[in-house]
Amino acid sequence: MVFKFNTITYSDPENWDEFIQITFVSDDNKYLSLSSILYEEEINIELNDQTKYLQFFKSNFSYDIEEKLILKIREINKGTIQDTLFEIESTTNYDGEYLLKALGVLSAYVEE
Repeated sequence: MVFKFNTITYSDPENWDEFIQITFVSDDNKYLSLSSILYEEEINIELNDQTKYLQFFKSNFSYDIEEKLILKIREINKGTIQDTLFEIESTTNYDGEYLLKALGVLSAYVEE
């Protein structure tokens, strides 16, 4: 699936030790949102509304960022979306270093 965005919003970095959310928003206000509670083993993806979602283990998630961001999911736990590869392209400039930091926090598992 290809998703083009013009804005990224993040949950408050002061809360990243417990919860993180990264949301990509398109020109027409559609969104792709990734979220995780750090002491849980799962990541959630929501696409445009709560009925379109994926849930998977952090160990089944990888990402790469070069010209565009590639999200890969090896195995889905549950959800209504069948895609396991997301190509996320920007229509504007964004802070790639900050996004990589946020993705690192999102994919980390921290025991309670």
